[in-house]
Amino acid sequence: MDGQLSSGAPRTWHRKDPGQGTAPVGLDAYVSPDFFEAEREKIFRAGWINMGRVEEMPEPGDYLVRDLRVAHTSILIVRGKDGQIRGFHNMCAHRGNPVAWHEKGRCRGGFTCKFHGWVYDDRGRLVHISDEGSFFDIDKSANGLTPVHTDVWQGFIFVNLADTPKQSLAEFMAPVTPTIDGYPFDAMRGRYTYRPRENVNWKTLCEAQQEGWHLPYLHDKTLAKSAATAQQDFRHAALIAYGPHGVVSSSPPEGYKPSKTTQIAGRFGSNSFDAFSVKRGEDGERRGPKWHGAFDLYFIFPNFFIGLLEGTYFTYNIWPEAVDRSVWEIRLYYPEPQNAGQVFAQEFGKCGIRDTLMEDAFTHEKIQSVISSGAKTHFHLSDEEHIVRHFHNQVRAAVEA
Repeated sequence: MDGQLSSGAPRTWHRKDPGQGTAPVGLDAYVSPDFFEAEREKIFRAGWINMGRVEEMPEPGDYLVRDLRVAHTSILIVRGKDGQIRGFHNMCAHRGNPVAWHEKGRCRGGFTCKFHGWVYDDRGRLVHISDEGSFFDIDKSANGLTPVHTDVWQGFIFVNLADTPKQSLAEFMAPVTPTIDGYPFDAMRGRYTYRPRENVNWKTLCEAQQEGWHLPYLHDKTLAKSAATAQQDFRHAALIAYGPHGVVSSSPPEGYKPSKTTQIAGRFGSNSFDAFSVKRGEDGERRGPKWHGAFDLYFIFPNFFIGLLEGTYFTYNIWPEAVDRSVWEIRLYYPEPQNAGQVFAQEFGKCGIRDTLMEDAFTHEKIQSVISSGAKTHFHLSDEEHIVRHFHNQVRAAVEA
């Protein structure tokens, strides 16, 4: 697929990418426990999964913990004294207790298991066994923390739980790298985080983010004011499949008139609400990556989103917990504020996004509450849901491989 924009004509995206098909999609993937177990093994235990960003652990000894329940494990990411970032299963070799209990922190001398005091260094090596003489033939070198494949792309930390990954992280991300290159991720920091737990299948949650067609309907009182056109002719700026990944892009609405509060916030800096209406930078051209529209939302298979805006970005991590339960982790990134006006602009954007996300979450759970009824067996997808279809195809292909 090339990156050309839509002419606005119906069925544009299918004509550009006919291989995705047009048939209805079955609902078994959203309600079947067996299908969820297959996803657990063939997708989440086999592929690259985002864990966070390097700015969260800038100093040697800094660590992050991510509970990856879909894979029945907890992941410990630590920056060693040599500066290298490594990942491990957060599990003591003695009796299985997690060696790090907090979401983030700093390992000063080592990780000491709070159950019986075994100690591991920042490279995962077992360096101390309590009352070692009471054990039988233990080889410290063979009982360190179990490593997981860990790598970094554009400052984002990924792990892969497979014994031997099918491809490197660079190869996995290659389809989207040329278009994202140049975005100033390292100039921003995570400022706000939301983490709602929803009674919804993870794919329903993912797919709701893979089309903007719902904006003028569901978000007519919130985000649609700055990010959507009229209901009857909504067209995306781009819907492009990049290997297993994809991008959903929208153009700014015509005749957008910001509220007085929005105008005040905009005087002090970008915010992740009104930025949907920004089309060009101050120099007359969009800066950084190869933009498709005012807002480019990249989906990284299977559960990671990067939303690029002018002067701010956000990420979604969709964490499956059961066939009908997921965690939606939302992080908003901004430059460090230099004055009270910039803090106000960011807070304003945070609240605007929060209200929009609440509308989304409520709808997700409403869908899940009836989708198991059997009243319908298939969904019909429009051309403006092209990346939803692409995602569905990718999940099916992985499970049935």
